[in-house]
Amino acid sequence: MTEAVRLIIWDLDETFWKGTLTEGGIDEDQHFGEVVKELARRGIVSSICSKNDFNAAKDVLERLGLWEYFVFPSINWDTKGPRIREIVEQAQLRAPTILFVDDNPMNLEEAKFMVPDLQVADESILPGLLENPLFKGKPDPDMKRLADYKILEVKNAAKQTIGGNAFDFLRESDITVELDYDVEGNIDRAIELLNRTNQLNYTKNRVSDDMETARQQVRDMIRPYNVHTALVHVRDRFGDYGYVGFFVHVRGAGYNKLEQYCFSCRTLGMFVELWLYRQLGRPEIHIKGEVISDLFDESNPADWISFYNEEKDTTTRESAGRGGILLCGGCDLEAVAHYLQPVTERFRLFANTIRHGGELRRDHSTIVAQSARPVPAAHRECLLNCGYTDEDLSLDYASPHYSLIIFSFWGDLYYRTYAQHGGQTVLTYTPSNLGYNDLTTFYEADLRNRGVPEDGIQAFRYFRANMVYQGPSDEPLFRRNLREILTAIPADTQVILLLSSENPASMPSEILERHQSMNRWTKAEQKNFPNVSVIPIDDFVENPDEQTTSTHFTRIVYQRLALRLKQVYRYLERNHPVPEQQVSA
Repeated sequence: MTEAVRLIIWDLDETFWKGTLTEGGIDEDQHFGEVVKELARRGIVSSICSKNDFNAAKDVLERLGLWEYFVFPSINWDTKGPRIREIVEQAQLRAPTILFVDDNPMNLEEAKFMVPDLQVADESILPGLLENPLFKGKPDPDMKRLADYKILEVKNAAKQTIGGNAFDFLRESDITVELDYDVEGNIDRAIELLNRTNQLNYTKNRVSDDMETARQQVRDMIRPYNVHTALVHVRDRFGDYGYVGFFVHVRGAGYNKLEQYCFSCRTLGMFVELWLYRQLGRPEIHIKGEVISDLFDESNPADWISFYNEEKDTTTRESAGRGGILLCGGCDLEAVAHYLQPVTERFRLFANTIRHGGELRRDHSTIVAQSARPVPAAHRECLLNCGYTDEDLSLDYASPHYSLIIFSFWGDLYYRTYAQHGGQTVLTYTPSNLGYNDLTTFYEADLRNRGVPEDGIQAFRYFRANMVYQGPSDEPLFRRNLREILTAIPADTQVILLLSSENPASMPSEILERHQSMNRWTKAEQKNFPNVSVIPIDDFVENPDEQTTSTHFTRIVYQRLALRLKQVYRYLERNHPVPEQQVSA
């Protein structure tokens, strides 16, 4: 064994548990269930490939409280080799990162024959498994990776039952792509896409935070004769998304490579990035870090997109209202922003951003609450030293200009908080997309190895010297933050709080309980404010295939949510219009 393991496929009889289920039964007190749970907390997922009766094995695992910890279970009497290969394909992982454990040498050899690079081992590896450095994993106490694989499991099952119907909505949306080659004329947008996108930024080759330096860096990268580069402009029948992508494509005799390939979450679920990758000839690309759309998914037809034709433009134009709309949240609200922006003359999206080479969750309640009152000098100094800016601390939700404000505090679900040692400041800190971890256990070398630039290292040094780990937002902290935010908002401004998913089929019990708790705390505070209401995201999910992770959904879900929000806004415009003096102020 030479490579770190991300998935373990377990045999059951005489491997996972002691005994043979169909021949004399098993000892339910002797099994490796606690090992499976600990692996899940390290981000290592478990599957099953067993020759057994499916219902009988499932009954035992449910009785032991372990069934929900396994994904893609294959329990039947067929030979194991083809089934192992199917699990590998479903998991969408490289075979060398997967381990198959079985007490039968013939099964191990068959598995290696069907999946040549698969790691295999017999049951003797299990007693010391958790001490083996190849199973160190990465801290994932909320088992988010397991939850994501549960969603993938549901999606795979749904695809088998509904066939191609999952893409019907996209085929009816008239999605078009226009490539704008005037990068110089829109260079600041190109820089914004390079530095602020993350989940759909495949190359993550950032440029400087200093705009003049960044502009020169972009000019340098697009100047060579062999560079094909453009901004990606997307439209559909619902409206115009603007520039949502940027690429730098280097090609010539014997080479064809993408140096930059990044997209905004505005078009999440449209698969523009997949369609364009194919249009560019599937060039070589070195993908850095995690992304949420697979460029190599050949099962996705992405046949609903075409190049833009101005004569056939079906974009619907909407009249804009005078009252403002403010969206504050993560990529969930970024995905609905496109639909809402045309309906108002005054629109603002305040979302998580990318800074110092990593994600910055300024939409977390600890940061949003800073705008409810003047920030004390000591608090401001601490926040700025940790990478925030004055703009992050001055969100104008107390302004009378807004008719409608929508908050999504899903960043509080998983991201850790820290308290200032000897001070009063509480914040969330998320360098290099490590927000789910206790960053006080990391060292400067860890961040340098992840490509964090020097300004990010400076912020980390201050953080390590001054902050103490607290964990995810607890009830007193979150409710205090939310109460302070809502109190600062004018009583005649309508506020909507977006509740996270509570779909029990989509996440393990630990994550479900966290979502339920956050929603319960949100509703407890909402009841104290007549101008505040809640909307559950689950109201807009009509089938399992529309939920891709515990906090991400397909495009149609965001479109349904946006339509509801537009209805609320239009009602407010008709019945509670913003006075003229507030609009012009």
